[in-house]
Amino acid sequence: MKRTLAIVLGVLLLCFGSITPAHAAVLTLTPITLGNVFTDGQAVKIGLATDASSVTWSAADVNGTVVATGSQAAAATLQVSVTTRGWYQLTVQAGTTSAKTTFAILSPLSTSAVAGLTTNRIGDFENAAEGWTFYPGSEFPGATGSFALSTADNHSGTASGKLSADFSAGGAYVSVSRPLPSVNATSVSFWAKSPNLSFLTFRLTDSTGQVHQQRLTMSGASAWQPVAVTRFDGGKQYVHFGGADDGVWHGPAKAVEVVLDKGAIPGATSGSVTLDDVTLNAPAAKPTTPLGNYESAAEGWSFYPGSEFPGATGSLTYDTAGPQSGAQSAKLSADFSGGGNYVALQRTFVPIDLQSLSLWVKTSQVSAIGLRLTDATGQVHQQRLALSASTGWQQLTVTRFDGGTAYLHFGGADDGVWHGPAKAITLTLDKALISGGGTTAALNVDAVTTTTSPTLQGAGAHFNFSWSPDLVPLMTQAGARGGRDEASWTDAERTPGSYSFPAKVTTYLQSWQSNGVDPLVIADYGNPLYDDVAGNAFDAPYTDAGRAAFANYADALATQYPQVKNIAVWNEWDMNAAGPSNYTPDSYLALLKATYTKLKANHPGLTVVGGGDNDVNQQAWFQTFCQLGGLRYLDVVSIHPYNFLGAPESLGAKLDQIRATIRQYNGGVDKPIWITEAGWYTSGGLAPVSEPTQAMYLAREMLDVPGHDIDRYYAYDFKNDGIDPANEQNNYGMVHHESDALGKYTPKPSYVAYATAARQLRGATFLGKENPGNGLIDQVYAANDGTPLRAVWAASGSNTTVTVNATGPIQVTSLYGSSTTVTPNGNGQVTVTVGVWPTYVSGSTVTSITAP
Repeated sequence: MKRTLAIVLGVLLLCFGSITPAHAAVLTLTPITLGNVFTDGQAVKIGLATDASSVTWSAADVNGTVVATGSQAAAATLQVSVTTRGWYQLTVQAGTTSAKTTFAILSPLSTSAVAGLTTNRIGDFENAAEGWTFYPGSEFPGATGSFALSTADNHSGTASGKLSADFSAGGAYVSVSRPLPSVNATSVSFWAKSPNLSFLTFRLTDSTGQVHQQRLTMSGASAWQPVAVTRFDGGKQYVHFGGADDGVWHGPAKAVEVVLDKGAIPGATSGSVTLDDVTLNAPAAKPTTPLGNYESAAEGWSFYPGSEFPGATGSLTYDTAGPQSGAQSAKLSADFSGGGNYVALQRTFVPIDLQSLSLWVKTSQVSAIGLRLTDATGQVHQQRLALSASTGWQQLTVTRFDGGTAYLHFGGADDGVWHGPAKAITLTLDKALISGGGTTAALNVDAVTTTTSPTLQGAGAHFNFSWSPDLVPLMTQAGARGGRDEASWTDAERTPGSYSFPAKVTTYLQSWQSNGVDPLVIADYGNPLYDDVAGNAFDAPYTDAGRAAFANYADALATQYPQVKNIAVWNEWDMNAAGPSNYTPDSYLALLKATYTKLKANHPGLTVVGGGDNDVNQQAWFQTFCQLGGLRYLDVVSIHPYNFLGAPESLGAKLDQIRATIRQYNGGVDKPIWITEAGWYTSGGLAPVSEPTQAMYLAREMLDVPGHDIDRYYAYDFKNDGIDPANEQNNYGMVHHESDALGKYTPKPSYVAYATAARQLRGATFLGKENPGNGLIDQVYAANDGTPLRAVWAASGSNTTVTVNATGPIQVTSLYGSSTTVTPNGNGQVTVTVGVWPTYVSGSTVTSITAP
């Protein structure tokens, strides 16, 4: 039997040749959408290349739970049927070969106004309805050309606008223009691509009809490049004509025109430029927090008869007749026939770091209303707000709390200096201010609101090194409204006194501006032309000449890039100031003083960020810096509170100590604090954390620091700087490195957690911290629209449940953005499971959260 089988096999081998095992399939996954980041309703599609006939796939969430599976025939695109917001790892199988990548689904970014910039897209070029018109430059006859929508190439969307010109028969230029909506824009940004233009001419027509014209340099690169205009009545080869014809910008803009000049294509008679994403950028309205809508007595307002001056009577009632907004207003009535000096409406609140106060008042009986604000020390600041003789509603706005008409102060610090945040408000009706000397009067109050400074969420970046600007839209999509990067001294000044910043700096700053990212630029590190010791980039200036040279470089940086409103002086002096400066506070102060003085003389509106970026564990360094008078030479204190070995909330006491030190050495007055670096690394080093832990810690820190009056928070950093798992510096990012096996810029869980927190916090005001029990933390906010927002988590321990008390439906959102609407039971309660990850609870009907 065995012999017969061997003969058969031999015959088969002779007939068919040798048998080889099946080869492993080729399988590659690549992002189609930038970084594999999608938003609601956007189909999840991944680039697929394989020589197998079909593939299977599975998608797992951050816990490793498979949430969807599928299979399909080989194609250029793999379609994944996942629609729930969150972070996922995708595994694809082709035969015995597998490949992995990650993807994310986010909620869209809100378009509601927040402090910063709002964008008005005026050139998407997706259809002809935008109203762009071609002009052949008829005052110089001969040019021909066209403007048309093009689907051949685009920066975003499905189309762009292509302006073409032919000067073979003469002419000087062609252009495309459109009228503009009435927007008080402060800058214009767009993307352009041209095979042969050295510059573009840009025109804006102001409200008087005056045309302001300047040249915008093109890089000559074949790729899309960002272009930004930050000054309308200046720029290269600036000219003006028509209208007021005075060379002064009179906003708002009425029209925009992009010009293709014959002179921009030397040696050729034809040329073209493709445009996309033309955007007007304008300051956004600041978010407001309501203190008095008077729709319910639950707001906490009460009547006070001015008892220290006995005799007055009166009342607080809710008036439904003609409120300024909503269904009713507050009516304050007074009767002084029995004596007294004033009556008042008053309320306390969780301290609010207000910037301005607005209220509406209606009365025909008093000439002014009294305002009292109580600061953090208990000091009361009192002033009068004048009213016109109008019988209708009139709005009053207060931007200074330690001054004003008939100002006085008492209680607390009693020094006449405002020590925010505010913790109480009183509105008074004074007998002395009743018109005609009467003894009775009434006034209505409505829509008492404050503007505040919500913590700006930003991210650290390394575009000054080697990052590509194509990453910037992914920062924006995460919700980062600020970016921190460098413009190195040694790159900018290679010949003493001559400054030329590299193209990479210009490019990333233009891209940030185009994408609404506010820049914080670091002027940093040594220059071998000055105070060089051993050729070390960290050799810091230590002579007066070296410090003056650094100050001149920082001044050149501010001059070159007027869109930059924030400049930091050095990065981590206490670690990165080698040489005779020896990392000391006094040597840093000498550099800071020289630089601050120079910058403020030439750029008074610039925000100078300093303080050494010290770790909050190095309190002694910062205290010495303050003792020496360092706080006089900065506008913002920058810190880097890395907290690798502790939970994010443990930073609180150290942050509060930094603030106490500032007040101690600054006459009791605060300075803004920015956290310009903070984060966790996920591989390498001495204390790496898992990727889900990085995500959870990052969100918790973002949610916790507003409670310590931190004005800006920059996560470090946005992208992994490499792919070496042993190098901690390669693993701080929220997205993967472009060379990572998981794909270019694909998200880590922290990207989605950051994006979710940024969306929840966008324009939100911190109101207070509650502790429901069981070790839970409940951070209380007013959302951008003024409605209640809470973030709840356990600092440690196992999962537990909380009870949300509400009068109607609420929204519950997970760490990774998955959101559900829940209706309370008959007792007005919703049970929510929470753990060490933050859970967001929002909705106008939320009243409180309790733990069992």
